Amino acid sequence: MKKFLSAVLCVVIAAATLAGCGYKDALSKDNTATTQSAKTEQEATADEPKAESFDNNLNGLCEYFGELGYVTLKDGKIDESLVVKMDASLIGAKEGKKFNTKYGSQTVVIELYEYDLNDLNDTAKSVIDSVKQDGKFTILDLPMVKAYLSDSGKYMLIYTDESIDDENPDKESDSYKHRQEVIERFKAFN
Repeated sequence: MKKFLSAVLCVVIAAATLAGCGYKDALSKDNTATTQSAKTEQEATADEPKAESFDNNLNGLCEYFGELGYVTLKDGKIDESLVVKMDASLIGAKEGKKFNTKYGSQTVVIELYEYDLNDLNDTAKSVIDSVKQDGKFTILDLPMVKAYLSDSGKYMLIYTDESIDDENPDKESDSYKHRQEVIERFKAFN
């Protein structure tokens, strides 16, 4: 009987602990993606932005990411004070922008680059070929950088979230699922 009561007590304590954690997470201000709250699949509706509604250039891609809540908006526009213009020539790109944002309590860095597919220099060809082949590239003898190309090959994304272990990712974590969503939407852009 003591074993039975101990087991019931353990179950009650575990249930109370899990319920308390869920309640705290639901109220947490950090449980948002930049300026938008996370949407469940059921809430995603026809009013969600469509990639084809944006200009097929880096600014259009950035605006699309802003409308999706992946980068910070201020008064309905990208908060330019939080945008870092990158030296895109280091990877042979035409232009690049870096955004520091948050997902949940994690800091996420999103870098977006645009290539001129009609005028690729040797650096651009090398980086693009490496990303196509290995999903990574090197720059200035630094460690390999994980990157993603859009389906058109015109854009490149670098998504950094230190909470995701790329060697052994927890595919059920919110951070991993969010990254996969960002990559999927990025790849399909124009």
